[in-house]
Amino acid sequence: MMRDQSRAGHVLGGARVADLPDEVSIRDVVRTRIHGEVAAYNAGPGPVFCGLVQPADAVRHSDGFRMRQPRPLDAELLIAAAEEAIGLGMLWLRLDDRPVDLDELITPADHDELIAVLERSVVASGS
Repeated sequence: MMRDQSRAGHVLGGARVADLPDEVSIRDVVRTRIHGEVAAYNAGPGPVFCGLVQPADAVRHSDGFRMRQPRPLDAELLIAAAEEAIGLGMLWLRLDDRPVDLDELITPADHDELIAVLERSVVASGS
């Protein structure tokens, strides 16, 4: 499970990340999550996208990101925005109450939850 929260601890969302190998990098967990969110949305684009990264033309809402126009999303653009936000310190990741970086290897079965802490919404430009 991956939970999203504000720096103050308010839960903003989350997703179950499935089909991970026995050992995986944090980067691959984030990538797998975003690919899954985009694939689910693109299967039937609607007015709301639920995900870690906000598409460029969407507005944060209590149930996700409201799309101005439903349209297919590009997972690679959203992944790039997440990785850039991590590099800039606008998004950081915690596992077992400690910070982790994207290249750290973990065994998913040994952990219950990876927490994504957002300073503010991560917006993918041109997504």
